[in-house]
Amino acid sequence: GIPLVAVPVAYDQLRNGQQVKRNGHGILVDKTELITAEPLRNAVIEMLNNGKYRERALQIKKMTEERPFEMKEIFVRHMEFLAVHGPLRQLDHYGRHLNFFQYYPIDVIAAVISVILLVVAIAVFI
Repeated sequence: GIPLVAVPVAYDQLRNGQQVKRNGHGILVDKTELITAEPLRNAVIEMLNNGKYRERALQIKKMTEERPFEMKEIFVRHMEFLAVHGPLRQLDHYGRHLNFFQYYPIDVIAAVISVILLVVAIAVFI
């Protein structure tokens, strides 16, 4: 039930910060703006003065508390399903079955290294 000030740094944090902003449970502050304290201070002041962030955060809290199934129950049901039916091979990713040369593009790497060596050899001979 607490609104967020999201400051994404890397990986999926930017996507999560955009969702926080889009869904209205907080404010997104870009890390490059934090050279000074002003952007962060302005975000906190905006959040404290604008009740819509608190209302939306409380709404999300209520939705989470009243979800139809507990996570533990969902996990147990999935494990029971797998115990009865076994692993689902149709969902198995083919990439798991690639050999070393298929998984790593050795031919592309070899071509790039060859070009680099050729350029170096020409530079040395010149």
